[in-house]
Amino acid sequence: MKKDQTVVNQKTSQWFSNFIDIAKNKRLILVFIIIIASILGLWTWTFLTSNNTISIGGSASADPIMQRLTNIYQKKTKKAFVYSSTGSGAGASNVVNNTYNIGFISKSETDQSIPKQITDHLIRKDQKGDGELFKNITSENKDQTFNQLLNERQTQDQTSYHFVDFAKDSIVFIYNINGTGLTNDQIQNIEFMVADNKINEQATQALQAIYAVNDQSKLISWREFYKKLTGKDEANINNKTKVTAYSTNSGSGTKSSFEIISGFKAKNYKVGQAVNQYNSNGAIFEQISRSKGAFGFVSMQYAREIKKFPNLKAVIIKKDDKKWDINKTIDYQDYPLNRPFVALYKMTGKKALDLEILEFIYWVSSSNEPEVKSLYEKLGLVQNWQSQNYINNKLSFNKY
Repeated sequence: MKKDQTVVNQKTSQWFSNFIDIAKNKRLILVFIIIIASILGLWTWTFLTSNNTISIGGSASADPIMQRLTNIYQKKTKKAFVYSSTGSGAGASNVVNNTYNIGFISKSETDQSIPKQITDHLIRKDQKGDGELFKNITSENKDQTFNQLLNERQTQDQTSYHFVDFAKDSIVFIYNINGTGLTNDQIQNIEFMVADNKINEQATQALQAIYAVNDQSKLISWREFYKKLTGKDEANINNKTKVTAYSTNSGSGTKSSFEIISGFKAKNYKVGQAVNQYNSNGAIFEQISRSKGAFGFVSMQYAREIKKFPNLKAVIIKKDDKKWDINKTIDYQDYPLNRPFVALYKMTGKKALDLEILEFIYWVSSSNEPEVKSLYEKLGLVQNWQSQNYINNKLSFNKY
């Protein structure tokens, strides 16, 4: 009996040992399958990415329009342009180092912050970039125009860069009235006088008092700010609620535009350490909407949403005899505080890729398709080079 029990135990132990070995082997096989699948997946993704997607990116301000445009374009053409919102600085530098095929900036292509590799080698630098060429394309001259752009890499310096200022955006100053004590009449008095895309001296000094501050204890109250801006000392305006200023980070196109528009760059004023700085217009808009007494500047794409927030107001802009008050109506076509959205790119020497880049930029800057036109209008942007003669993507790349 004891011997039989021993045999049973040995068989059970052997069966259990075999089971463990099988399980281990299955685990090893499973792990092996997972590893192989991962490698194949990565290889497939890399292959598809390198062949079916074109990497573009840059300005966070341009992100709303570019995400929508790339989605529309992919549905129409099956060509995937993947936009990464990394900021204007990265938009420019990543074109230089070939990370991006197209880099987007929300400031001038000749801004001092743009790498000299670009600014020193811009084609049509003192003209209008490639925008005018795109706008003047017709069914008769599209081939010729594209060939000109393709061959300029051979006739110009090998490191030549192209640009298109494809849209005009506006910079809007907004603020949170909660805790300020401002009346409706006083809100109407908060306005900036503008000439040549810059605010006047009185407005500059008022902004200097809230932006060129390094110590939180030095922040001024809304009553003081109102007095600096209007020259009126109003007792009902809160003398305790501070004007908390918001700005985008250094290197952003929005901040560069603010420095020019506000007169800070001309006077060498610096945004101080007491200012709350964020990396996107969306983050700034959200923070201002939540913070009483907050003040900042954002793209029109975000500012046009203030009607949904009873506590948010926009500074009224006045130039000559005209006023722009987006608290009431959104009049952005000739809004006097503006900055460009610019696409930077270069010809790679790879014909198929270069043609895809040109077709996309041509479509972004000049398409008159209703879906594209309404998108620009919805976001408060002006499409600079829209063409009534736009020729859609029916031409074969093999023709060039």
